[in-house]
Amino acid sequence: MLTGFRDFLALLVLATLAMTNVALSADWNSYSPAHTLGSGNNDWWTAYPDQNENSGSTVDHPSWVLDALKEKPLLILVHSSNCKPCLVQIPRIKSAVDSNSGDLSYYDVLAEGGSIQKAMAILDIYNPLGGAQYVPTTIFVTLIKGSDGKVDVAWHSQLDFMSQDEINSFVSDSIYYHKQNAAGWK
Repeated sequence: MLTGFRDFLALLVLATLAMTNVALSADWNSYSPAHTLGSGNNDWWTAYPDQNENSGSTVDHPSWVLDALKEKPLLILVHSSNCKPCLVQIPRIKSAVDSNSGDLSYYDVLAEGGSIQKAMAILDIYNPLGGAQYVPTTIFVTLIKGSDGKVDVAWHSQLDFMSQDEINSFVSDSIYYHKQNAAGWK
């Protein structure tokens, strides 16, 4: 009877953790990234990707991004308060951030009012296409080892809203790559 009660309590604790979104420690050594370094639409980039008007050119990351990367990977959402795709993206981003807050820095940038200039500066750098700027734009920034073995800043951004699975895969990748490569950066 006591064994059954202990098993019941163990299941109850696990169910409670799952329902409250408390993440059990991830085994990052056995994690396999969903996205690799490249220049295609679903890759991590160290230079502007193929679809960008500045394809192959180096990216001049802002100092605040580089400073933040010393601690954790970043997730940046540039959005407005009245666009329908933004209203879809915001709760999805918040879910991913809440699930990974200890391992991820989050920057919510409103592309209106007093923060419009900051939003435009971010979009000038991280728009995957270059040129015209759109909201929402979701940006993931981490550290990755290139084919030369050197650790460099990698990023991925996407215009419009993303599925929860897409967001979660880039968040998990960014945390994994940062944990693997932070010690070898600069």
